[in-house]
Amino acid sequence: GHKVVCGYPYGAGSLKRAEAGGRPPAQAGATRKWRSAIMSVAIEEMTHLCRVAKLTASIGAGPHFSRPNFPIPAGYHPVGLTLELERFSPDVLAHFIFLERPEGIALRDGREFEHPLNYHRSQHRGRLMPSAQDYSTIGHLYRGLMHGFEVLAGRHGERELFCGDADGQISFGDVSLEGIGVVSDLKSAEAAIETIIEQGEGAPSHSEDSHYSRFLRIRDEYDAFLKADPEFTPSFPVAHNPVSIRPMDRQERVFIDNPESASVLDLGNALYGHTLRCLVQSFGRGPEHQADKHLYISLAIDLMGVLGLVADHLVTLPASHNHPGVNAGMTFSMLRDVQRLPDGSAERRMIRERIVDMQHHAAQMFPEGHELAGVAARLEKLAAGIEVGENGDRPKRARPVDVPHAEASADVAETNDLTLHFNGRRCIHARFCVLGAPSLFRATTPGNWLSPATQPAEVTARLAPNSPPGAN
Repeated sequence: GHKVVCGYPYGAGSLKRAEAGGRPPAQAGATRKWRSAIMSVAIEEMTHLCRVAKLTASIGAGPHFSRPNFPIPAGYHPVGLTLELERFSPDVLAHFIFLERPEGIALRDGREFEHPLNYHRSQHRGRLMPSAQDYSTIGHLYRGLMHGFEVLAGRHGERELFCGDADGQISFGDVSLEGIGVVSDLKSAEAAIETIIEQGEGAPSHSEDSHYSRFLRIRDEYDAFLKADPEFTPSFPVAHNPVSIRPMDRQERVFIDNPESASVLDLGNALYGHTLRCLVQSFGRGPEHQADKHLYISLAIDLMGVLGLVADHLVTLPASHNHPGVNAGMTFSMLRDVQRLPDGSAERRMIRERIVDMQHHAAQMFPEGHELAGVAARLEKLAAGIEVGENGDRPKRARPVDVPHAEASADVAETNDLTLHFNGRRCIHARFCVLGAPSLFRATTPGNWLSPATQPAEVTARLAPNSPPGAN
């Protein structure tokens, strides 16, 4: 799931923005809609990642966010399943549809994702050490997990199986993401897994809102545009499988060595890694440490918002002099492992110092007048929000300061036809507002960033359902 989460925003992020001129309005509008649709799937995949972490926490284990870096070598997944970073194209859409397909539907993956090997993985009965097993679809994998919970509950009893501390999980009371409930027994575990399957492939019955159905609609719309205009190219020429370190093998990868691009990529990867770090730190918090839990959840969400800005800028930059005409892209490079830091003052100091390092890096790259000049200030505010108190035991606040959209800005804006409210604590930074109405929601703009008079009230009203309840 974590690897899929990276692939979807990579494809969506490669789509050209509305400000990229020279395109008919219909094409620009479709591109904006596809980007929002894919990002909505990516956000739901993030909730799936949280649900899986909650499932492991419910039986006494910890969250697991480690994974190999892209491109992922053959053999890590079942034969027939390849996960790589690729820009938006007919092939990548076919790949997304292939990943989310329901069981029983025979499809081929996109040509760029054909698996090079043939092998079989299985768990030998009676062995103590676990090993990887094959699965035909993502739904098949989760049904296997559900079966495992049922077998263990029948063998040991639910009370013995679900021995994890429920307070240490992330729930709806901690973050405004739909369906994030506590897993404490077999019924809630099965509900969490069923939600993942239903949102992904739409099973057991057909769902128009499943990831599979959403990707099918994008494919059909894309095909119609290509028939009308075979030259239609909705994405930047972003690299296939970019890497941030010069590769030692001969596999086809794009090493990002353009100096500016490499520096922006470095910041992007640091933001991504620290987002994971803060997410890990939010788990395992008992009732006495709820302020810390909320702090790290808020930091993770805010850092994702900054990462989105940096990633959007990166795809407009050249990748390398060795690859003319190819643009850079996020590599989502991460540390070998993301272990949870011990609780206490040192934990918060390490989290804060890393954000300060990124702030200084951003200030050097994005000086005054640059479109991302506000990034350093946002990071500075996040760091200030986790200052350690005088006693060295508790942070000064339960949450960081204002969320990114609300910096030095009003929370209410009015016209004759509309009153627009913004609640920063409900916002999850999906960026549907900024992408859907960039003239209305002016991200990183100092002062009044809400301008509802720039478009008709009925158009603005259609954006509201894309935000969490109470966000605007």
